[in-house]
Amino acid sequence: MAIKNLSPLDRAVRGIVAAVAVTTALFFPEIIGDPLLQGILIAFGLLNAISLVFGNCLVYQIAGISTYKGPDAKDT
Repeated sequence: MAIKNLSPLDRAVRGIVAAVAVTTALFFPEIIGDPLLQGILIAFGLLNAISLVFGNCLVYQIAGISTYKGPDAKDT
């Protein structure tokens, strides 16, 4: 099981970023223009949404970063 490493504020920001990225890419493609960039933006939004749901960011884990300060936080 992955250890939580995202604070509630971090998760909220990721939720907003995910919603804006996916919404922009799907409903306003003329703003993005390039279909490849559109796909990258959707992938970025979905990865942020996954991090939001699970409370874990793989990049933070690799870098040894944690913004989570809950009772089951792991000190590294």
